[in-house]
Amino acid sequence: MAYYVGRRGSLGAAKEGTRGAATTPALWVTYNSVSFDDKAVVVDSEGAFGQIADTFESYITKKYGEGEFEFDLDDKFIGLILTGIAGAAPSSSAGPTNYIHTYTLANTNQHQSLSLLVQDPNTAKMFRLAMIDKMTITIEPEGLAKCSVGFKSAAGQDWTLVSPVYTALGNKFIHSMLAFKIAAATGDLAAASALNLNRLEFTVTKNVEDFQDLGTATPSDILNKQLQVEGSFEIGFNDNTYRNYMLDGSTKAVEILLTYGTNNSLQIQLPKVRFANWEPNKGLNDIVSEKIEFKGQYDVVNTANVISTLVLANQLGSGTY
Repeated sequence: MAYYVGRRGSLGAAKEGTRGAATTPALWVTYNSVSFDDKAVVVDSEGAFGQIADTFESYITKKYGEGEFEFDLDDKFIGLILTGIAGAAPSSSAGPTNYIHTYTLANTNQHQSLSLLVQDPNTAKMFRLAMIDKMTITIEPEGLAKCSVGFKSAAGQDWTLVSPVYTALGNKFIHSMLAFKIAAATGDLAAASALNLNRLEFTVTKNVEDFQDLGTATPSDILNKQLQVEGSFEIGFNDNTYRNYMLDGSTKAVEILLTYGTNNSLQIQLPKVRFANWEPNKGLNDIVSEKIEFKGQYDVVNTANVISTLVLANQLGSGTY
């Protein structure tokens, strides 16, 4: 084995046709960082044995995979992540110049699993039964839009090195492609004006938990629990609109739309969000800005999911997602 720099690693992913069955990567991602690896729970035996030392033996009681990776948000690889977030494959249709992938949030606790293949010049590890625990999209004026994804999975399996395929990478989104809107209801979002944000952060947390059976050190399943949708944005402070949203308990509809050219886009709509933790930034030498947090809620009146619209348009046909 030889020493190597981190950028010589590679990461591929695929949805699993059979839950927990390792699947060859369908897409590869040019990640910025990765910390996904094997984990183990080690328990010490603490019984007394006539010495002041606190233990004399240890046992491994659980093996699993856990970690996260970050990548530049693009219009292709994100489709696999959205399958894991929504919990099911999208409904895909071919348009005149692109493919439209429409996701519907599955109201279940056994969402679609993925397989992750993590490689470096010396080793390859396949992490099957990978379930998304958290996804965060961050958009700032400098750099590309970023997406970080945290997973839990079954323990890694040694795998044969696979040659990554980077010939059909997606188009990357930058901040100038963002339109962030707030309106009274989702039906009003199309006519609403996009806000001039300084920063946006959007997070979906699925609170996954491994289902551990007796008789094995490997979890038999990994399940998603309660779903949390939240975020925050920063904007120049020139009136009290967002402070008042917090103080009067207003709920609004929100849209996050990223558009690359005329054919590729990512659209997220939240039908009902409440606002909290408004905070101005009044640095003496800074343009005064404000930050406010928002949290998505299920829209009982309109029976709309906490994420009511989740649509990806790109040049990749059906089947991969």
